[in-house]
Amino acid sequence: MRTTIFYFCCFCAALIAQLNTRAQSYQLESIQQNHFRNQQLLGNYDSISSFCVQANSIIPELNSNWKKPKLTLLPFVLSQQLNTHHPFGWNDGAMIQAKGYQVLMRPGANIKYGIFEVQLAPELVFAANPNYPTNGMYGNANNKSFQQIFPGQSFVKAALGPIAIGVSTQNLWWGPGIYSSLLMSNNAPGFLHAFIKTRKPLKTPIGNFEFNIIGAKLSSNRTLSYENNHLRTRSVPDNWRYLNGYAISWNPKWVKGLFVGMTRAIQEYGEPALKRNIGFLGKFFPAIVLPSQKKNNMFDDTLGRDQLASFFMRWVLAKAHAEFYIEFGKNDYGINLRDYLNGPTHSAAYTVGFRKLIQTASSNQIQLEAELTHMSQSPDYLVRSAGNWYEHGQVEQGYSHYNQILGAGAGFGSNVQTITATWINGNIRNGFLVQRIERDPIDRVVKWTDFSIGWMPQWEYKKMLFSAKIQLIRSDNYSWEKNNHPLNLHSRLMVQYNFN
Repeated sequence: MRTTIFYFCCFCAALIAQLNTRAQSYQLESIQQNHFRNQQLLGNYDSISSFCVQANSIIPELNSNWKKPKLTLLPFVLSQQLNTHHPFGWNDGAMIQAKGYQVLMRPGANIKYGIFEVQLAPELVFAANPNYPTNGMYGNANNKSFQQIFPGQSFVKAALGPIAIGVSTQNLWWGPGIYSSLLMSNNAPGFLHAFIKTRKPLKTPIGNFEFNIIGAKLSSNRTLSYENNHLRTRSVPDNWRYLNGYAISWNPKWVKGLFVGMTRAIQEYGEPALKRNIGFLGKFFPAIVLPSQKKNNMFDDTLGRDQLASFFMRWVLAKAHAEFYIEFGKNDYGINLRDYLNGPTHSAAYTVGFRKLIQTASSNQIQLEAELTHMSQSPDYLVRSAGNWYEHGQVEQGYSHYNQILGAGAGFGSNVQTITATWINGNIRNGFLVQRIERDPIDRVVKWTDFSIGWMPQWEYKKMLFSAKIQLIRSDNYSWEKNNHPLNLHSRLMVQYNFN
């Protein structure tokens, strides 16, 4: 591990020494992810961008320059996290679910030449990962320290007008949610994927469109716990999986500020999938060509495929400096239209949220947010169980990469309610959070519920930006054990150094 850190630091030093610099920011980091979205609510940013089809990259420059390459040193990011009693937290990328201290470091360099762009932003993760209280229903009692270098937020791409094609290991965020996304978020490490996507909204006679289509490789790690198995280990084949998915957003020209869209993802074990004799489109783009009703493909469940899909809506009310959003998803598709109508809540999950900015006399803002994510099964599971979200049965690893859920990371089968209030003055923020999490409540005699309050400050000093989160959690009936109510302190500190 010391040798790994030495070479990693040498790589960082080499970048700093060789490149001309200018500061830019990663879109999905907590320091940056809310800025442009808030500016849109205030009427100061592109009104036709949905913020529902995102990658963790810098804001793209649309002009091309063939005269000479343009080199940029991206901000150096150092994230640290601590849990005092048991694992907690999500939307932390390559970090793992662990008690104790862990750290993520990311340098970054970007080069543009003509229509081509290359970004190298590897991530080094170290977690102490000590043992914590477990039982047969929750946790892994045989933890050990973890260290890994991931490709991180890296990519190679070519810009063809408003379209980009390439290969990437960046995190993606699909859907309108702020704290949770049903299909794609930055909860897990970024995964290797080829893509074709929009660089800016496509303007058409009926409105503006954004999309991202990916073909990806998902992996697992036998030594780590599975988030979609209540942090228990699994004895499953360590086979890679092929994921095909897409997200599309439409901004109708007739309704200003309205964005509607859909996401869909289908995964299957890679080797048998690529050997299947079903044609190029059926092999590599099943999320696009496969029907959405089983009556047209009755034997799909025998092919080892798992899928999820969602519909979403985001409505920006610029005059009110507010937005409302909803995402509704299913982890199994119906036999026919009647099946959808008779069982609308079967295999369903949803996120509903609201954000409001209040301008103060001193030109600052107060940001109010409320978001609810529901992933536990509805009562119809008593007659027709669909399993918890992110695990349907055909793929044993579930909807995960490196054992972490690709979508909402609050916990397998959990329901989350979050309310925040934040004072904003440029890059200075002072926020407070109240949160409640129901941990997989279905079929539990004893219910495990987390109640928490948190403080979320953000400030800047010269070339450095700091973002912190301190959250005190009381776990009522921890690990579904009656009268077990421990306190857990979850804290994060992200430091971003801008080379400008």
